[in-house]
Amino acid sequence: MDRRKFIVAGATAPVALAAPTIARAGAKHEWKLVTSLPKTLPGPGVSSLRWAERISQMSGGELTIKVFGGGELVPAFGTQEAVENGIAQVYHGSGSWFSGRHLGHAFFTSAPFGATPDEMHAWMYYGGGQELLNEFTNPRGLQIFVGGGSSIQTAGWFKKEINSLDDLQGLNFRITGFGAKVMNKMGMNAVSMPPGEIFPSLQAGTLDGAEWVGPMSDLAFGFHKIMTHMYTPSFADVYGGIEYGINLEAWNALSDDLKTIVETAAEAEANRGTAFNLHANIQALDKLRETDGLTIATLPDDVMEAASTASKEVMDEVAASDEFIGRLVKSFYGYTANASAYKELYDDPFNRARKKYFS
Repeated sequence: MDRRKFIVAGATAPVALAAPTIARAGAKHEWKLVTSLPKTLPGPGVSSLRWAERISQMSGGELTIKVFGGGELVPAFGTQEAVENGIAQVYHGSGSWFSGRHLGHAFFTSAPFGATPDEMHAWMYYGGGQELLNEFTNPRGLQIFVGGGSSIQTAGWFKKEINSLDDLQGLNFRITGFGAKVMNKMGMNAVSMPPGEIFPSLQAGTLDGAEWVGPMSDLAFGFHKIMTHMYTPSFADVYGGIEYGINLEAWNALSDDLKTIVETAAEAEANRGTAFNLHANIQALDKLRETDGLTIATLPDDVMEAASTASKEVMDEVAASDEFIGRLVKSFYGYTANASAYKELYDDPFNRARKKYFS
């Protein structure tokens, strides 16, 4: 099979560059991608379109992917099952949305007090994370790759001021994954629902509060128009990851070249998507700060302390529930603890010094 050929003349001769060509003899593959998000949503929505387009371009059209937005082909939270059943070949979304099927999914997207994007990618690529993900999902007919994270998300939007843990008691709050289990232990009523249902539920009063992503996505959803208080940071969504879950039969049908293209595109999107989220969040936060009647604040100390205690209880319970999950907890939090200790020596003092520099 011919690869891209670059013909460069000797150092003293004129340089001739052959036009890039891709000659393939393999069969063409046409995939359907189902995402839980509106495919035009800035950041994570557009990410799936970019991923699909890049794969088509790099493969010379040998692998094309048609993207269906949330609810277009299957229900927003039915995308993983659709891929397992062969209705589509790829799903795109947060693993925490599928944690009701198995909590193992949540570790790779939103474990409480977990890994930031750079730490998560280091664990996935070099710390054994991808191997554990394969062990978990391959027997279920899936090949999954992480596709980037939003970084530390907004803790939540509320219609009233939160001064202490007491103010959270009994509130109906939209959150998914491990965060839901932690919130329930803290005295709240955690509600899981697809992204498109959050705003109308807040508007109707069915929800008292909600977490979604961060400034960019929260602004796009219009929470600032109906809510008066925004709190940071989230303890539950630290990586805030998006993943690409591929039907294993469709994956195995690809040539080694195409597999490399798909995996490389996922790694590129993990970097590009994470970078865009930071850039867009910085801009969106400036706009939110200009919103009349909106208070932006950090969560009270006793709320974060309660979240820490409840998170440790949840992790202990989860680790004891399943042999694989026990190994996953040990690997994930062991790596994250080492990364945290490293950053305590390097990142933390630098950030304090940099803050003084800019002030």
